[in-house]
Amino acid sequence: FIAAGAELEPDGRHQRISASAAVQLPEDLGRIWYQRQWYLGWCDRLRSWTANLQGRILNHPDDIIIMFDKVRCQQILAAAGIPVPPILFDDRNSTITSYDRLSALMDDRKIQRVFVKLAHGSSASGVVAYDRRNGYERATTTVERVVEAGELRFYNSRLIRQYRGSQAIADTINFLARESVQVETWLPKARLESREFDVRVVVIGGKARQTVIRVGNSPMTNLHLGNDRREIADLPPGLSHAVWAEMLATCERAAACFPRNFYCGIDLLVAPNLREHYILEMNAFGDLLQGIIWEGEDTYTTQVRMLLTEY
Repeated sequence: FIAAGAELEPDGRHQRISASAAVQLPEDLGRIWYQRQWYLGWCDRLRSWTANLQGRILNHPDDIIIMFDKVRCQQILAAAGIPVPPILFDDRNSTITSYDRLSALMDDRKIQRVFVKLAHGSSASGVVAYDRRNGYERATTTVERVVEAGELRFYNSRLIRQYRGSQAIADTINFLARESVQVETWLPKARLESREFDVRVVVIGGKARQTVIRVGNSPMTNLHLGNDRREIADLPPGLSHAVWAEMLATCERAAACFPRNFYCGIDLLVAPNLREHYILEMNAFGDLLQGIIWEGEDTYTTQVRMLLTEY
């Protein structure tokens, strides 16, 4: 995919490598390689495969492509009136390109906490929860920064790290920003068992169905990072059934922005007041919820049943 993207977007600001050099990249487990170029190559391949597909496509590549671009995806949701965290852009509505520019914008706009996310990352890869206030800064991240023999490398890791030195934080954010990032205000989440949580909601055929609560041990609540999961029956008692129904309706409206996707996984933030809510991310392949049942069915059973009986 990196090789396939070598000649695409020639005027882009991302890091580049030739197609011939891309196929020679060494095996380096977890290393974050040329993410923007990978995305461009993957999009090119998706489009070429689509031309040869016949019959029904469950999730259309054109919608998948947008969902794998966090910047475009959140803009589409915001334009449709879907509540999303405030997005931090540079001048002229462009994405943030460096640590220095991000720091200046945060100071100027009096924003103390943001999430910096690889625009084309998934499963919390390339995510930094950045806190900056009163001369103090801290980055909590899945990115491992390695300096070896004078070379600076970055890896995706399941071990959450904290960087407090400006150099390490600047190196990490600068690296991610050169690959395109989504920067958004870091909003507080409601708490369960004294820890913050959010909710993964799977929408299938336009209806919110299987859901799981993700209780965080860090700002990143992805379950594969060692966070805990709870059933919907464990939602805080102060969250009324009516408000919860509104939140699920918002997820359905968000999914409707991508009508050619039969299913998607949506990350839902519940605010501490248990009334406000926001869509954090859309996941084109977000239906892997093992053991989570809705009306007696897991996600895959629901999909197969609907395809056989309703579509």
